[in-house]
Amino acid sequence: MSLKGTIAELALPDLIEITSLGNKTGTLTVTNPDGSPAGQIAFKQGRLTRAAFGALEGERAFYALLGMKEGGFSFDPAGDLGEPSIDLPTGSLLMEAMRRQDEIGRLRGGCPAPARVTLLGGQPDDRVEAMVLGYLGPGGRTVGDIVDGALIDGIADEYEVLRAIDRLRTRKVVKVHDEGIGPLPSMERER
Repeated sequence: MSLKGTIAELALPDLIEITSLGNKTGTLTVTNPDGSPAGQIAFKQGRLTRAAFGALEGERAFYALLGMKEGGFSFDPAGDLGEPSIDLPTGSLLMEAMRRQDEIGRLRGGCPAPARVTLLGGQPDDRVEAMVLGYLGPGGRTVGDIVDGALIDGIADEYEVLRAIDRLRTRKVVKVHDEGIGPLPSMERER
């Protein structure tokens, strides 16, 4: 079963669920709106076995691909499955992807892409926070630039970067501000 279409016509979570439930084997190639390759997801008898998105591999790549709202796709039953990089049930991955998308939406409220992140002082608590601080430089960077850098380098996905920025802001290691709006509120959840 070869299949082509756009993400607007058939959302990736729906397509993945159909492929999984149908016990299909093959490669799902996802393209950007301009037609350039975005990534791939491989299936073997309906089980998701591999995902790639830019420099990201495995679960991170899967979550990043499911964040795409525009572009195209094609499913090739004879596509190269490559080496497995995921070993979780497809349903679990889809549920986690939807949870992450909800959380990304919430985090974007306090860390919109054009907001500037500047260093106030302090230390990172993990490797993603260290990466964020490493991208800042002397004048700071926008949230969007930090997320793009992490994706290009394959270090972290958008969810991980936004959470790290929010943790750093909560600890007053960085300041997130939008020109004309001023400091943005922390998005740390009430416990």
